[in-house]
Amino acid sequence: MHRFWQRLGIREKVRLEINSLGTLAERTAYRESLVDYFKGRIEQLDADSLRRLETNPLRILDTKNPAMKAVVGDAPVLMDYLGEASRAHFEGFTRILDGLGVAYEINVRLVRGLDYYCNTVFEWVTDELGSQGTVCAGGRYDGLIEQLGGKASHAVGFAMGIERVLALVETLTEVPVSRSVDAYLIRVGERAE
Repeated sequence: MHRFWQRLGIREKVRLEINSLGTLAERTAYRESLVDYFKGRIEQLDADSLRRLETNPLRILDTKNPAMKAVVGDAPVLMDYLGEASRAHFEGFTRILDGLGVAYEINVRLVRGLDYYCNTVFEWVTDELGSQGTVCAGGRYDGLIEQLGGKASHAVGFAMGIERVLALVETLTEVPVSRSVDAYLIRVGERAE
């Protein structure tokens, strides 16, 4: 993605935020601590957070409600619940980024709401698009294939908001133009059209 942003000319408009979710067992211990913390401050939670408290409390950390900033800011930090192997994995990941010259920020409030995510999660974000600031997000999901009935398999993936990328490109005064074609769309017959 770093190279993609460079080729589009928007690298300076996005930043990489990363975090580690650790293992399912580590997240489970953290989840219990987080629920206890928020239950002790129940009067400070908005309606959305109250709903998430029982179903997906980690998502409370993702709130966009400015009134929730203080209570979320004082919440326990997932990194404090990571074991030695998860910490080593994350440190290895940051060493790779450092070696590649890819700048990043560690965002201890960056989470994913689905249990199949593990270890590294990331978002490419911008301040150029207001509340639609996440341009690309993803992470590791080693357990997903196994949950779907397949063999255990390491995996990483992301989703990107094409309309957000285009909105960022539109903020440029000069758009880099390639004179070669890298992709073709070919239809075969009327039905394919």
